[in-house]
Amino acid sequence: MRKNILITGMPRSGKSTLLKKLIANFDKKVGFVTNEVRKDGERIGFEIETNTGEKSILANINFKTNFKVSRYFVDIENLNLIIPKVEDFNSNDFLFLDEIGQMELFSEKFKVLVEKYLNSSNTCIATLSKIYSDNFMENIKKRKDIFLIEITEENRDEREKYLETLLRKISKAKRYISDPKRFSINQDKVSITTNHGIRNLTKQKEGWICNCEFFRGNKLCSHVIALEEYLKIHK
Repeated sequence: MRKNILITGMPRSGKSTLLKKLIANFDKKVGFVTNEVRKDGERIGFEIETNTGEKSILANINFKTNFKVSRYFVDIENLNLIIPKVEDFNSNDFLFLDEIGQMELFSEKFKVLVEKYLNSSNTCIATLSKIYSDNFMENIKKRKDIFLIEITEENRDEREKYLETLLRKISKAKRYISDPKRFSINQDKVSITTNHGIRNLTKQKEGWICNCEFFRGNKLCSHVIALEEYLKIHK
């Protein structure tokens, strides 16, 4: 099911700030964010902060390690020690990671955590570096269960509203899938019974088209997301 959101963009485009705003809407959540560490106004490193408030230094200009990005030395052991704090979660927890980038990907344990989050039935939102890429990141971007959203300084306010709505649509889609009686299928035409009436979907060359207002403006909706997953389950 398309239920994972990856936010990408250039440095200082607002990826982390946007993610923090979005996860603030969820009471039950598991994951971590990355904060800047500053001294006398200068950025000297980065720290990881988990959903429970535990912190650990990820990188610092004064460290001496074998892993370096720009002028920051990365402490993989600190990252590996924090991962067990966020690797267990319940089925109703919202998952988040900030960020999937070069520093974090020095850690094989972090890669395992990323795949665990994305492969779960939970919704996961993560920030993704745009200035670094490797095979692991490219494979993530090719997954069929993600929405890849790029933000800029110009569009981030609009993207914030869109992502808030998209998260609600994903949640709705999960509810639809949990009740197969909502779906009525007649070859290339499908009806889904919702709390707001019946939504009609038609299969076209480019995929499924829904008659709801959100689809007309965005070319996707909770009904299409739910139907795609329903058809996978009931092949």
